Parts: sequence; structure tokens; C-alpha cells
Amino acid sequence: MKTPKEIDISAELIAAHQMPSCSISKLCACSLLLLLVLFCLSPSAFAQPAFPLHTVGATVVDSNGVRVRLKSVNWYGTESADFVVGGLESAPLESIVAHIKRLGFTTVRLPWSNQMYETNPVVAGYALTANSSLQGENALTILDQVVSALTSAGIMVILDNHNSDAEFCCSDSDGNTLWYNSRFPESAWIADWQGMAARYKNNPLVIGADLRNEPRTTATWGGDASTDWHAAAERGGNAVLGVNPHLLIFAEGVGYALDLSGVAALPVQLNVANQLVYSAHDYGFDYTGLSSYNDYVSRITPRWGYLVTGSPTVPLWLGEFGTCNTAVTCVVSGKQIDGGTWFGYVTKFLQSNSVDGSYWPINGTQPTGNGRTYGAPEAYGLLNPAWNGDALPALTAAVAGMNSANSVQFKLTSSGDIAISQPGLSGSSILTIEPRSGFTGTVNLSCTLIGVPDNPVNLPTCSIPGSVVLSSSGATTTTVSVSSSGPGATVARKGVIPNPSAPAKIRGMLGPVSGGLTLGCLFWMLASPRKARKMLQLVTVAMLATFISSCNSGSAPVTGPVPPSTTAGNYIFTVLGTSSGLSLGSVQISVNIQ
Repeated sequence: MKTPKEIDISAELIAAHQMPSCSISKLCACSLLLLLVLFCLSPSAFAQPAFPLHTVGATVVDSNGVRVRLKSVNWYGTESADFVVGGLESAPLESIVAHIKRLGFTTVRLPWSNQMYETNPVVAGYALTANSSLQGENALTILDQVVSALTSAGIMVILDNHNSDAEFCCSDSDGNTLWYNSRFPESAWIADWQGMAARYKNNPLVIGADLRNEPRTTATWGGDASTDWHAAAERGGNAVLGVNPHLLIFAEGVGYALDLSGVAALPVQLNVANQLVYSAHDYGFDYTGLSSYNDYVSRITPRWGYLVTGSPTVPLWLGEFGTCNTAVTCVVSGKQIDGGTWFGYVTKFLQSNSVDGSYWPINGTQPTGNGRTYGAPEAYGLLNPAWNGDALPALTAAVAGMNSANSVQFKLTSSGDIAISQPGLSGSSILTIEPRSGFTGTVNLSCTLIGVPDNPVNLPTCSIPGSVVLSSSGATTTTVSVSSSGPGATVARKGVIPNPSAPAKIRGMLGPVSGGLTLGCLFWMLASPRKARKMLQLVTVAMLATFISSCNSGSAPVTGPVPPSTTAGNYIFTVLGTSSGLSLGSVQISVNIQ
């Protein structure tokens, strides 16, 4: 049964779409349309958690005890010197929110600064070019509109106190290494948090307060009061809960949120039970010399992994993780130096341990800030610089796949590596696409070279069908072909070329026969025009058949100039499969050219 609110929404939408009156002749069509509208407006279409939220064991649940997944993305900019989320100069607010929804995110982490909150300046027009209705508004008013747009779309919001000064974060020399500084003391930090909690108290989809972003290397977990982030998190968290006891309190680790090891001996204690979630951050540049997934797990376990793999487990959220969007090797790679290797490790850990995370960031462009150029492409962003599409489809597919209910929808495997005996020849491997969880649909395929020998010349090329269709529970196969340049290669000329397989006698007769027939027919046609026309048709057909059987339209190999040989050695290709931006599969194929 629908709630009264759901019935009202349905009525408004039906009226807005101006349902046509159903004459007898249109009764069937109108009935189908009505059923479609009612289906789309069913309670499941408006399914939301039963707010407020709290924690049970290691998970976040709603008031009915149902788990709530915090599949999140960061949307930054309000904490910067622009005082507003990025993208409003390029795309309408509603359009960006729609992209966030499309990718399956349930939650957005919104950074803000104490300077923004306390000064609340009018946002400069350059940052609002695509949103004329927001021109001339103050920073907090626009933040209100952003929060409203997100929560109206059913997307939850976690507010994040990113830094004190309005600046792009983070370094050890930016004056924001702790939760306070000389311009914004702890008392201001707490008062500002109380103000933000009160501001959004009546919006149940504003679910959390991330107390402080990345306390840096000077922060400690315990110890001296001036650097003790653990004690400060308790003070700040209790102050927020004093205003809104239903907010989730996110407490990050020290050392750029990489280290929560102190929790084991000194956990955060809040006045309201079951509202605490610990938060870690993780990036590929935080590691050197990663050798394997097991190596990765061994490094994060003592810092924060133990919170979800040990006993007892506690709520943990990866508040930031992200990779570059400049190449497919940012997403998947067989080389340890590429971001894709680490990205595979962290996403595997999150999925294997059912941990939620927040990708950094959705932004397509950079804000104003130290080391940043306003409007320049954001090298880690999910959206392109125009904020109207994906920056890197493989990255979008990987992140959206993590957010989907059945993230593993198909699996790619190959029949093995490819051996090419000399440059100039080709080789192939059979690719198998196996559906999972009953998946059917189109899988788009691409093949990318990700590993090469030293100083390669004339790289080999890979070809593969652009897509395959999985129409049943059975697997589908296709061929991955790799070609190289060198003495073994041939070049085909365009146009009609004598077929070398045709009998030489026939090819040799083509010239004399065609010439003799032409001369004889000419005299005969002059003598008997009516019969000539019929005979000419027969002769023409016969000559054409003979000519076609003896020729080939350009497909026969004709030796010609070839480029320099492909450098011998081992090459690695990655085959990617994506489907509707919701799933990603990959397989690596090694190619050895001797």
C-alpha cells in the first residue's frame, strides 16, 4: 500500500504528463500506458531507508534494521576559494545530480571550510555561468540548494569539514594540518559544526558529519592535548550530536587518514551510542613497491583493515579513494607502477569485505587553489571537463559496477597467451565472455596495449569486435587478433588484381579472347542487329563470369613496401568489457614476438 506522500507524488506526476482521455478505440493503449505509469510510481520506485540511521556491529542500518549502503562520491569545491561546488560554471545543478544518480551513488560527501561558513561570501559569477538563478547568492544559500537538489533526488549527504581556510587540500605546509589553526581555533571549529548541524537538522537525508578531513602528520591518536585528534573527535562529535543526535559521526584516522591503528587501544567514545563510523583514505600514491594483492592487504591490515577483518569488527567507511582518468591503465594494469594495479587491489578489498567507500571525485574540472588551475581538467574526476559525460568510460564502468547490485555481471577469460614466431606475422587468442547472475545484454569490448619491451619500434596492434551480445546463460566467444610489422608482412593494393590461384592458361587467354570476341561481334552486329543484341547479352555474361573467376577485388596479397619490423619482445594487452556503464570485466593477454 502506498503512503499518502507516495499517492500525492503519483497524482502530481500523472497530472504533469497529461494522461489522454481513453476513447473506445484507444482503450487498450491507454490501459497499457496507465499500467506503465503505475508501475513506475510504485512504492519500490521511491524506496528509501527508514530514517534516522545508526550502526549495528560493522554496518550502517536504518530504523528498521535494514542495511544502508553508503556508496558515495566526493563533490568538492565549496571548501575552496571559489566557495561553491565545482561544475556549476559548465552544467546545470540538476544535470550534475542526474549524473551522480546515474552512476548508482547513494551518498555524496560535500566538503566545506570554516572560512566559507563564517564569512558566507557572495559567490563569484564565473563559478555559476550555467546556473543563472544562483547568480548573486551567498555561499551557504547555494550550498542549501545543492543539498536540496541531492536529497530531493534521494541521494544522502555527508557534510565534511575539509579545512579551516578556503583552500585546496592538502599538504603539511598549508596551515590546516590539524582541526584548528590561529585563525580558526577549536572553539570556532566546534561552533561552526553546531551551526551546520542545526542548519540541516530537518533534512533526514543529511545523514552524517565527517568531523575533519585528513589530520596530517602532526596529529596524534592520544598524547599531547594540542595534537590529540582522538580527544578532539570526541569533543567535536559530542557537540554535533548535542544538536542532532541522529547524525552519523565519521572520525578519520591520523597521518592523512591513513592510520587508525590507535583505535584498537583507544576507541572513540561518544555520548550517543551506535552513531560512530571510522573513516580511512587510500590512494595509489601512498604505496611503493606493491607486489601483489596479499602484499596490499598486509600493509593496510595494521593501519585500518583490521577494523573489518578482525574481531570484533566496527563500522568503517573509506572516505576517499581514487585513481587517474588519463588512460585505461589507471583502472586495470599488469604493471605495478600503474595506478590500475593498486585500484584493482583496493576495489577487491572493498567488495570482498563488503566495505563502502567514497570515490574522489565526481568533478570534471579543478577549482581555484594552490597548484590548481580553475577550469583545467580534473585528472581523477569521473566526469569530463564539460561535466556532461564520462572522463574515462573504463573508470566509470568500474566505479558504477561497484555500486550496482550485481557488480560482477560477466567474466572475461582468454585461451592463453599469443606467440608470434617473427615480426610481421599475426597471432590470436580466443576470448570467452561468461555471464554471471543471469546477465544478458550487450558487452562492449576494447583492447589496449599496456606493457612493452624497452625502446620498442612499430608497436603491435590488437583488433577485436566492438561488442558481443550475451543472450542466454551460456558463454560467448570471439577472437582477439594481434598483428605486427616486419618482413613477414605483405601489403595489398586496392583495385582488381589477378587471382594467383586462377589457372595461368585462363588468365593468359583473357586478353586475346576478349579482343577477338570484340572484333568478331562488331562485324556480326552490323549484319544482324536484332540477333546481335541477344548474342551480345550472352557473350557479355560469359566474359564477365570468366573475368570474375580469374580476378580478385584487391584481397590478394601483393608484396610492397613494409614498415620497419616490430621490436621483438614481450607485450601485454588488456581486453576490457563494459555493459551500460554498470559493469566491467577485464583479462590480460601476453604477446611474445620472437
